Amino acid sequence: MSPNEENNLKVGSELKSAVRHTRRFVKWIMLVLVVFYLSLGFYTIKTDELGVQEILGRVVDKRVMPGLHYTLPWPFSRIHKVPVKKKQSFIVDDFYQDPRANSLASIFYNLTGLESYSLSGDNNAVEIKVIVQYRISDPFDYLFGSTGKKSLLRDIICQNIIYLLAVRPVDLILTRGKDEIKERLQVNAQKKLDQNRTGLTIERVDIEDIRPPSKVQPYFDDVINARIDKAKMKTRAESRANDQISFTQGEAYKKKLEAETYRNNTIQSAKGESERFLKLLDEYRKVPGITRKRIYLEFARDCLSKIKNTYLVDRKEGSPPADLRIFPGN
Repeated sequence: MSPNEENNLKVGSELKSAVRHTRRFVKWIMLVLVVFYLSLGFYTIKTDELGVQEILGRVVDKRVMPGLHYTLPWPFSRIHKVPVKKKQSFIVDDFYQDPRANSLASIFYNLTGLESYSLSGDNNAVEIKVIVQYRISDPFDYLFGSTGKKSLLRDIICQNIIYLLAVRPVDLILTRGKDEIKERLQVNAQKKLDQNRTGLTIERVDIEDIRPPSKVQPYFDDVINARIDKAKMKTRAESRANDQISFTQGEAYKKKLEAETYRNNTIQSAKGESERFLKLLDEYRKVPGITRKRIYLEFARDCLSKIKNTYLVDRKEGSPPADLRIFPGN
């Protein structure tokens, strides 16, 4: 074999060995890459979050709970993490006069020359500012439901403000009707949000301010103060009436007790007199003469005991009594 052929064989064996080593290295590299790629499938959902899992564009789990989970890495799988405990809020001042240049009322006035307010059921202007606090409750509906959720929520709140004020008189709106308006606003808005599958839940609705326009505010204040005075007078009158009723009821109860006591005493006295008379009648029937004499003596004792000076004159058998005049002594 010539030297060239030996060199060629040597070079060929070296090439084969290098290829084998390269293939081994590539396999290790591929194995490491596969392990690294698969490790990308581990993910964590925080305690204030919920997840939605997609595999090949299809949602397979609408509520992935907090904790450590595994899924196929991207692009086969995708995890959406939604903060469900984070509370958000915004102010609805579309019907409230605000002097700031960047407020909605100022912008609306500059564009149209009209003031922003809502109307009550008796055609009075009312300004109202509402604070809405909400959070994400359903991550699936929030991600794949209707679009423009925050704008939709604001529009729903404005629509319900117009409706709730339009069916109530202004006196009720400005006084004792605020709590009812706030509660109905939250309930009605939440119903609309659920129908539109927004995935949002209204946590709280507060009426920061509700008032008539500033031009007529003094007149409304006078009316409200008059109503307050009327309520105070009514309360005092009711308190006085209750006191009088209580006193009268006490007096009536006292009179009733006295009447019942008198009735019972009279009944008992009558019963005692009747029993005494019946006993006396029985004794009289047994010995009429003695009983008659005893009754006479008791009668005489009762009558003569009332006379200060008493003179008893005996008479002889068969002769009339002495003709004496009895004068009361000094």
